[in-house]
Amino acid sequence: MEANKQNGAKLWDAIPGFDFDDKIDLPELNSLFLDATHSFPTLTPMYAWFWIRNCPHGSLYASEILSTPRNKGFVMRDVEGGTYIGMRIIRDEKEIEERTVKFKKAMVPWIEDFDGIWAKQRQELLDLYDKLKACDLNTASNVELVHHLWDMISVNRRMWEIHFQGMTVSYTAFLLLEELVKPYGLTSQSPEFQNLFVGYDNMVFQVDKKLADIAKLAKVKGIDHLILDSPVKEVFDNLGKSAAGKEWLDDLHRFLEVDGWRMVRMNDFDEPYWLEDPTTVLSPIKAFLKKGGNYDLDQKRKELALAREKAIESLLQKAPSERRRHFTALIDLAGKAGSYSEEHDLYCELHCHAVLRRGLLGIGRRLAAAGTINVAEDVLFLNPDEVERVLGAPEFHKIQYIADRRRKRWEEIRMKAALPVFTTRSSLEEAVGMDLMPSADPIIIKIVVGELPKVREELKADIYGVCGAPGVAEGPARVIMSYSDLDQVEEGDVLVCPGTNPAWTPVFSLVKAVVSDRGGTLSHTAIVAREYGIPTLVNTFTATATIKTGQRLRVDATEGALYILDK
Repeated sequence: MEANKQNGAKLWDAIPGFDFDDKIDLPELNSLFLDATHSFPTLTPMYAWFWIRNCPHGSLYASEILSTPRNKGFVMRDVEGGTYIGMRIIRDEKEIEERTVKFKKAMVPWIEDFDGIWAKQRQELLDLYDKLKACDLNTASNVELVHHLWDMISVNRRMWEIHFQGMTVSYTAFLLLEELVKPYGLTSQSPEFQNLFVGYDNMVFQVDKKLADIAKLAKVKGIDHLILDSPVKEVFDNLGKSAAGKEWLDDLHRFLEVDGWRMVRMNDFDEPYWLEDPTTVLSPIKAFLKKGGNYDLDQKRKELALAREKAIESLLQKAPSERRRHFTALIDLAGKAGSYSEEHDLYCELHCHAVLRRGLLGIGRRLAAAGTINVAEDVLFLNPDEVERVLGAPEFHKIQYIADRRRKRWEEIRMKAALPVFTTRSSLEEAVGMDLMPSADPIIIKIVVGELPKVREELKADIYGVCGAPGVAEGPARVIMSYSDLDQVEEGDVLVCPGTNPAWTPVFSLVKAVVSDRGGTLSHTAIVAREYGIPTLVNTFTATATIKTGQRLRVDATEGALYILDK
C-alpha cells in the first residue's frame, strides 16, 4: 500500500475513471493483480486507454452471453501504464447454480462446431479491418478522421467481444478437465496431462513456415550471409545491390502484402507492424537461417500428435466407462485452447492493433502538420478524448505539453518492475486464494496471473517456476528483454525473458529451453514450447532480474526448478 501512496501523484490521468484508486477499488474488490504478461514494458497512454476500457468490456460481454457460473468478467485499473486486474466474483450459491445451467447450454454450440463459429467471427474481424484500411488517411478531411477515430474504438471493442468467447469456452474446458484428472494424480503441470494438448497446427505456425521458406530461398540464392552478417539497417540496401537480392526482396514484399498486418508487440502501438517496417521480420528469418533454413515443426507435430493420441487413450482407460463421452468432449474442446490461443492472437490483437497503429499515426501526422504536436508518434502519449477535442480544427490547439509530460515519465519507468498485487489480504497467496481462484476464470488463472510456483526446499533450486512444458535441459543463458534483441539468440541457448508472443515463435527452433518471468500453463510461451518439445518454466517472477547472459543453466521444468551452474 505504501508504494501506491508514493505513486499517487504520478498517475497517468490519461484514462479518466480507470486509474487505480485504493480508497475505492480495494474496498470493492479486495485485490487487484498485476497483469505483467500484457503490460510489460510499460504501456503507452494511448494503448492503455484502448486496452483498459475495451478489454474488460470483452470479458464482461463473454461472461454474460455465456453465463459463466462464478464471475462476471473482470475490471482493469491503470497504475502508470501497468495494468491491474480485479475479479467480479459471484459468491451467491443460488446464482451460481442458475448460471451453471445456462453455461452448459451455451457451451453446446461450441462443442459441436468450435471451428465453424470461430471461422465466422474471424471473417467478421477481417471485414471490419478492411473497412478501416480503406480510409485514405492523407486525403480524409479532419471530420472524416474524427469518424475514423470513432470507428477504430468501435472495432477494437468488437474485437475484444469476439476474443473472449473462444478463449472462455476452450480454456474453461481445460480447467474443468484439470479438476477431473486430479483423482488420477495429474495436474496441469503433469507431462501426461500436457500431452493431451500437443500436436496442433494453427495459422501462426503456418505463417512461420512461410518465413522459413523465405529464409531457405535466401540460402538457395546464396545471399543468406548478407542477412546474417549485415547490421539490420543495412540488410535491405546490401540485398538491393544484386539481382538475386532484389528477387528475394520482391518475394518478401509479396509475403508481407498478405501476412504483414502483424504487430511486433501484441499489446501496444509503440512498435511498427511488419508491413510498415519490413526489417522487423529479419529476426525470425535469421532464426531460421541459423537452423539452416529448415522448418522442423511439421515432423515434430506428427510425433506430438502420436503422443497426444496415446495420452488420450491412457486417460480414457482410467476414466469410468459411463464418463468417457464427457471426458472426450472436454478433451476435444480443451484441445482448441492451444490452437485458438495462437490463432486468435494473430487475428485479434496483432492484426487489430496494426490497423489501429496505422490510423493513429495518420491522425498524428495531421496533428503534427498543424503544429498541435511535434511528431506523429506523440499521438501515442495522448488519449482519444484529447485527440477528438482538437482534431476537427487542430491548428487552433497546442497540446504537446501533455505528450511531453507523459512521454518523459513513460521513458523513466518503461522497464521497471511493478508490484505484483494491491490487496487488503495478508499475502499474495492469500489474495490469489480468496480473490482470484473462486472466480474460476481460466484466462486470468492460466495466463494473466498464472499459477504460483511451489518452493520445494529439498530441490535446492536457485529459482522456482511453473512447468510450462516438461523436460530437462542445460545451456548458456540468453537474457532477452525485447523483440528487437531476438537476433542475439544462438542455437543451444536457454532463452530467459519476461514472456513471449507469436512474433517470438521462430526462436523456439533454436533454443534448448525457455524461462520466463510471467505466464501460466496456457500462456503463449507454454503452448509454443510444448509444440516444439522444449523444457519451459513460466511464472518464475525473478528470472530476468537474477540471471545474466552467459551463465550456464540447468532447467528441470518437470520439477519446476532452475539451477544456475556458474554463479
